[in-house]
Amino acid sequence: MAVVVLLGAGASFGSVGVEPYAPPLGNGLFSGLVKRNGVAATLPDYIKDMFEANFEEGMAEYYNYSNGNIMSFQRELAEYLASFQPTSSNVYIDLIKELGCQRVIYSSLNYDLLFELSAASLGLFTNYSSEYNQGGVRLLKFHGSSNFWPDLPTGMLRNVQIFGSGRADIQAPIKPLNQVDTLNKCRLEDSIAPAIAMFAVGKKVKISPDYVENQYEMWKQQVIKSSKIFVVGVRVHEVDEHIWALLGKVKGKVTYFGFEGDKLEFEQWKSNHNKKNAYFYKSDFERSVQVIKRICRI
Repeated sequence: MAVVVLLGAGASFGSVGVEPYAPPLGNGLFSGLVKRNGVAATLPDYIKDMFEANFEEGMAEYYNYSNGNIMSFQRELAEYLASFQPTSSNVYIDLIKELGCQRVIYSSLNYDLLFELSAASLGLFTNYSSEYNQGGVRLLKFHGSSNFWPDLPTGMLRNVQIFGSGRADIQAPIKPLNQVDTLNKCRLEDSIAPAIAMFAVGKKVKISPDYVENQYEMWKQQVIKSSKIFVVGVRVHEVDEHIWALLGKVKGKVTYFGFEGDKLEFEQWKSNHNKKNAYFYKSDFERSVQVIKRICRI
């Protein structure tokens, strides 16, 4: 029975060794996009203000403002987050080294590639599956990823506006790419984007939702079966029912790592679901690794 580790934006932000700097959290993400002088920089001031105050609310307003035409914005967001590079001191490297690959299924809400690049630095390939393969590390990214691109030739679609197509704007097989190819796709494509969820309540996926939903189904089944679930750097946001309603129902022990400001929401969630075997640790990502290792006795 595998241990499940769920990693959020707080993990990447707190992973220490990152160039050129740590990926920003939600309240700093939009300003990073604006500095790139792309789509984000051209938005009306009132939408910029909404993004700055609350990225999810800004994204929801932008979706309405653009009539759902968010392909360029999603591509810009993907390029920004795919550009971060771990150094040898990155905590993801320590996490993988300490916990290993055989008994652990890693999962992430992040669009960045810090985990994958850290695994590669250890000579491991990333397997986006719950099935273990020798020489690989399992990672499920059920909000999508910057490198989840439709398996279409680069430039096949040019100067096309694709939006307003209901559940999916594009439904195509996904081919996960490495960092270099991901960044090239972001720069060379002008009509499509990778399969990443909208950074807004509901987490809609407009590109190849079947692939991303399958990531979630694999994660869900593993969480239901697991006796130990660890959550690092993820805000307890009960609106995200696909995460927190599920964790509130499962039999497995949930161990949550966060800061003092996270404790109230955690305790409220625990109470709401009468979840007896859920435990809060005041800890950053770096210190959480040894605690997880000790609890797992790996």
